[in-house]
Amino acid sequence: MPIHAANSKQTPYPARTAAVVHAWMKKPRQVATIFPSSPALTHCIADRNCIRNAKCIVELGPGTGDTTAALLQHASPDSQVLAIELESEFIPALQSIADPRLAVQLGDAMDLEQFVNQHRFAAPDVIVSGIPFSAVPPATAHAIMANIARALPDNGVLIAYQLRSHVEQYARPFFDLQQVQTVWMNLPPLRVYQWTKRSVLRG
Repeated sequence: MPIHAANSKQTPYPARTAAVVHAWMKKPRQVATIFPSSPALTHCIADRNCIRNAKCIVELGPGTGDTTAALLQHASPDSQVLAIELESEFIPALQSIADPRLAVQLGDAMDLEQFVNQHRFAAPDVIVSGIPFSAVPPATAHAIMANIARALPDNGVLIAYQLRSHVEQYARPFFDLQQVQTVWMNLPPLRVYQWTKRSVLRG
């Protein structure tokens, strides 16, 4: 299947980097890195059959939109992508991606089901998360993961890219791990996890 061309109007890389640095200086525990995602990382996340076959993709913590742009490149022409970002500094860069399939929402991942309904999107087939679960209080991290599990149908897919492995303990009650890949060509190197939601939840 052909890959859609990247949108030429996306905010330039230096401006995206400046936005990440500014957000990191304000909230270093919530912003995991001072660099936008590398092409190697975004390709690893987006070049998957589950992305190509999805009708609706929700992205949590998209930052400046590098991963968002990659998802749109690989997603089908009739798909929908909802990017939910907590940090207002990143919203202009996300909104610069002029793709009719994309909706950008400033808000909390805890409200993802509300935002899906608000934008009249279909239930997500795939949720992609850049939320740094190692930096989130455990009760909040568990609540976010439970919301993700509720939003996905049975056999829905969760993809999370993380610096540390804390996310595993939160995903384990709801999902079966399919694969873990380490992307070394990124600053910092990150693990990319892919899980499938169990048809019967435990825990």
